[in-house]
Amino acid sequence: MTAVQPHVSGVSAAPSPSANRVQVALMVADVQFAVVLDAVAPVSRHMSALVDLSNQRLDQIGRPKLQPAGATDGKGKVVRGRWALCWVDGTMLRPSRSLAEQGVVDGTKLWLQFVDDTESRTPVIENVTTAAATELSRNRQKITPGLAARIGVGLLSTSVFVVLAVLARWRYGHDGLVPAAAAAVVALALLVAATVLAMRAGVTRRALVEDDSSDRHAWSEWQTEVAVADTLRLTGCAATAVAAALVVPGPLGAPHGALGATVALAAAGLTLRYTGRHISLCTAVIVLGLVALVTGGVRMLLVTSAPVLLASVLLVAMVGMKVTPGLARIAGKIRLPVMPPPGRPWVFETRPYLPSEVVVVVGGRPVLEGPESVQQVALNTERARVYITGMLMAFSILLVIACLGLCDPHAPRRWLMVALAGVVAAAVLLHGRSYTDRWQSSILAVTAVTIIVVVALRYVLQLWSLPALLVGCGLIVALPTVGLIAAVIVPRSTYTPVFEQFVEWIEYLLLAAVWPLTFWAMEVFSAIRYRS
Repeated sequence: MTAVQPHVSGVSAAPSPSANRVQVALMVADVQFAVVLDAVAPVSRHMSALVDLSNQRLDQIGRPKLQPAGATDGKGKVVRGRWALCWVDGTMLRPSRSLAEQGVVDGTKLWLQFVDDTESRTPVIENVTTAAATELSRNRQKITPGLAARIGVGLLSTSVFVVLAVLARWRYGHDGLVPAAAAAVVALALLVAATVLAMRAGVTRRALVEDDSSDRHAWSEWQTEVAVADTLRLTGCAATAVAAALVVPGPLGAPHGALGATVALAAAGLTLRYTGRHISLCTAVIVLGLVALVTGGVRMLLVTSAPVLLASVLLVAMVGMKVTPGLARIAGKIRLPVMPPPGRPWVFETRPYLPSEVVVVVGGRPVLEGPESVQQVALNTERARVYITGMLMAFSILLVIACLGLCDPHAPRRWLMVALAGVVAAAVLLHGRSYTDRWQSSILAVTAVTIIVVVALRYVLQLWSLPALLVGCGLIVALPTVGLIAAVIVPRSTYTPVFEQFVEWIEYLLLAAVWPLTFWAMEVFSAIRYRS
């Protein structure tokens, strides 16, 4: 529908009786209004004033304004072109000629349209420096404000962790509340900044959703705000945990670790509950915090020795790694069908709380005939996968720490600890076959190699002898080399079911061998023998 606004001038407010003036009907975005123009001046002189006048009239009636030449579209691409006056058939008026010369008289209807610039621009190459700069700018992306913000917040987080490490080292040698107070100030500043940015990101998202915006640039800025806020929040939570650990008086020990683990556990739970993001990281922190809290409590109450605690942590990590899929299924709220004994109800029927096999359409979305929809099942499956990744990360870290702590080069039975670490590494490496997700398999493979590398590195640094140096360096170089060869050969090979079954039996034997070796390291067999 066309809106008509008569008696409105673009260059002069009232019509002029002079013969050099002409009154035309201007069509802009389906809106028509009258405007008086100079009939003898070139058309190009009217364009800037006509665009400004059109924006004023469109703004008065609630229509979107015209974009100026050189503006960016929804994809962030610069639109090149110019505004021009056109006839009804789309033919442009010549900018260098006047309206009178082109036959425009009073009452003529003209259209204001944007004409794209179809000319190709070839950069002028003056020398080699200009050519190199032109080639790099065409093939390499330049830094954006979002990327700059991410780099800046990454540097800030790294600096904060360095400061926290320095404060913890100072607290290790000097008793007092100054390191705890400094860490608390840093944590407070980070959490306040994260809260402000999160509120701003929430306002931005609501505005984009209400406007149903498809501007990629605006959504990219919102994602940058969320990423910066999350990074500051996680760094602030870490600083809070360190501040809580350093506030306990006395030399650093189990009480400090237990309190810091408690704060980290609470922060991870709150982050997971109220944001729903970083599920893998929060899951890993929760598992590590629980183990650290229990270990610190046992150390404080029972004064348990370090080898016994480390061996217990190793067993807990091995068991947790095996039951990780079941725990993730429970956390992801994935229900499995249960087959009751014959003669009971629901033998040949679908249980009411499970999805049916029949797919129907409700509201345009495919759902299963039952209370759970296809989207909910897919969402729960993805959530369970993320939980598995987080728990595998946590248990892998615990295994590395336990093996590194047990393998003391100056212990009386150091060969036993080395054998235990080797068995654990081999079992973890073979256990990676059970996962189809490449990141989860990679976590277990990297964990197996890391266990051997850190044990060899500890022997080299503490023994500091020529045989230890040569053997340790050989292991550190040989293991990644063997892993590289296996990564190239194994995926390209086809194995018989008998061979796969044989490898699976080896995995079970290694997993079973961890228990007697760990009990031997804990001197459980000696205690049973002497007390029997």
